[in-house]
Amino acid sequence: MEFIKLAHSNEIATLTLNRPDKRNAMHGPMIMECQQALKSLASDTSRVLLITGQGENFCAGGDIGWMQKIAVGSQADNYNDAELLADLLYQLYTFPKPTIVLAQGATLGGGLGLLSAADIAIAAKSASFGLPEVKIGLTPSMISPYVIASLGERFAHYYFLTGERFAADEAYRLGLVQKITADEDLQSVGRSLAETVLQNSPRALLAAKQLIRMVSSQKITAELAQKTSEHLAELRATREAQEGLQAFLEKRKPRWV
Repeated sequence: MEFIKLAHSNEIATLTLNRPDKRNAMHGPMIMECQQALKSLASDTSRVLLITGQGENFCAGGDIGWMQKIAVGSQADNYNDAELLADLLYQLYTFPKPTIVLAQGATLGGGLGLLSAADIAIAAKSASFGLPEVKIGLTPSMISPYVIASLGERFAHYYFLTGERFAADEAYRLGLVQKITADEDLQSVGRSLAETVLQNSPRALLAAKQLIRMVSSQKITAELAQKTSEHLAELRATREAQEGLQAFLEKRKPRWV
């Protein structure tokens, strides 16, 4: 891997974007390395994934020089390059383990897409966010499903149309990030949260992610009520759920493995 770094420790995997000289801006080779890494991590022994950026910034979006080069090529190359990021975001959104983004410095465009496609995001106090695509004649196309789901349609209109930068406090208010911490504590707070998640049932963690995806896209109906009942009934009958219930009654920590 040339443009990302991978590390494993105590069932926590860390994927680090590693183009600090480019503010970790994404281009085709980096995106393909991320895809390869997620495919491998999905079935390895890790149980939680942290996503970070090397240096002062998490990810300043797409590499402008790379995009300009691709744009003047063939229509097929142009489309295929755009599809790379769309595929990566969906791969992250459907990743079978909890994902936590740690954002410092600039988190713009595609970087904000990565953050929105992850389950949890923690921001350093000095972090800044934005969707500046309209300033260079573009739109946040591939990231839009995830950013709109996080921001809501009304605020998406504001930030898509203005390209305005906003601070960590505003990102928290909007629901883009769930935690803000001092810059120097970002990594330790992220790891602590990952260790908290590790205490929970691996099967239930995946089921919880699937439940959110199922419920958030539907209206509340009798059919949905039935689906949620089936979801719990199936999960409650599993070995892990039985262990969790028994551990609670015996006032001990569950043994998931």
